Amino acid sequence: MAEVRVVVQFTADSVARADESVSRLAERSQSVQNEPGCLQFEVFRSVRQTERWALIELWESQEVLDERNRARGGPPPTQEGVSRTIEYYAREG
Repeated sequence: MAEVRVVVQFTADSVARADESVSRLAERSQSVQNEPGCLQFEVFRSVRQTERWALIELWESQEVLDERNRARGGPPPTQEGVSRTIEYYAREG
């Protein structure tokens, strides 16, 4: 089973909304990192465009990630004033 990296990029319509969203994600970070199969769950904020941030996740396998998403009912809904893109990457080689 190959590890799976999830990269979620967010853009808020204001810095204040970004501040709120980043804070909420950072608070969840430790509890998610303690979930079975989670190897990384970190929030990074753009240095130049502070209304943009990224969530970087690493999971033991696609199966583990799929099970987590099923148990949670899928990814969280998009927040008003925040757009996001989600990309999934499998380790090659």
